[in-house]
Amino acid sequence: MLNKIAEFVKTSNTKRLGLAIVISVVLHVYLMGGINIHLPSQKQEIQTIEATLRPPKIVATQEKIIDKPTESKTSQPKKEPKQSIKETVSQKPQIEEVVENSEETVEPLQTTDLTSVIPEVVTTEQPDEAPSVTSEDIQEIEPQPIDTGLAVNENAYQYVETDFDVRTEIDGAKQGSAKITYSLNGQQYQLKSVMKPQGLAALIIGDLLQTSDGILTKNGLQPDNYLYQYSDKADKTYSAKFDWSNKKVNLMTVKGTKTAEIADGTQDLLSFMYQFMFIPPLERMQISIATGKKLATYDYSFDGEQNINIPLGEIKTLHIVHTGDDNDEKTELWLALDYQYVPVKIRKTERNGKIYELVARQINTARPVLN
Repeated sequence: MLNKIAEFVKTSNTKRLGLAIVISVVLHVYLMGGINIHLPSQKQEIQTIEATLRPPKIVATQEKIIDKPTESKTSQPKKEPKQSIKETVSQKPQIEEVVENSEETVEPLQTTDLTSVIPEVVTTEQPDEAPSVTSEDIQEIEPQPIDTGLAVNENAYQYVETDFDVRTEIDGAKQGSAKITYSLNGQQYQLKSVMKPQGLAALIIGDLLQTSDGILTKNGLQPDNYLYQYSDKADKTYSAKFDWSNKKVNLMTVKGTKTAEIADGTQDLLSFMYQFMFIPPLERMQISIATGKKLATYDYSFDGEQNINIPLGEIKTLHIVHTGDDNDEKTELWLALDYQYVPVKIRKTERNGKIYELVARQINTARPVLN
């Protein structure tokens, strides 16, 4: 019996039938859950693709603004990003508005400080409006002279009183006396020169009064008024009134008033001699001077240093000379080097040949004490 079964199994048909029966039994058992067979998977494992969204720089919401990094201009075109399967509903961002075009303008939110969140955004503050200037304010501003850059002596005398002997000939006998007084009170200065003849000269030469007043500036003396009065002759009386705000001077004589334009540093016939206390003569050898009759530019030449013998004693001086256009009038000054260039000898040669020479016999730089 067994031999017959073995022969039956060995046949090819029988083998096929048996294999089919075995497979059928295994499938039935598997489907019924009896056997747990793990077959190798033929599918590739699904990989999660995570993509970073790179919208334009500014993402605006009602509560905050998020700064996104800027892509390089040389980067490849972006592909449409896929949403990560790891993203959950609970992580849903609260973004309501996304700016897709960086060239579009985003209205700033009132509750957000853009400068603190987005460092790339530059805000330009408008400057405060300049305060309005009224005509009254302009009138209160006094014009200041232009700084010439010259060295000004800040320790100049505040008081100088010089007594002179008056001569009508070069190195001649004394024919009169004169006194020039310079006084500075605060910023106001006053100059007064009085020349009186004596003896027979009084019959020929009358009293000569000159006054000058003004203020002291960073450029030295700035005259406001000048008076030249020779004796009691009206035709020998001149005056000048300076209008520095309009850069003009009014020249007044018996014939009327003329107006001329002035520059910073203009002097009168009296103030220019004491201006050398503040600006040494060799630093400025050209001075505009108002005489009362006219306004002219005086060029001075340097004639060297000289030791002169005068009633005051032997004085070391600096000699400067001004010659008129017609070479007939000449003004010479000897300025004391040991007295801050205060004039100690003055010589005036007029067109008609008359000479007036003043030589110092005493200098006092201490202000007198009032009783």
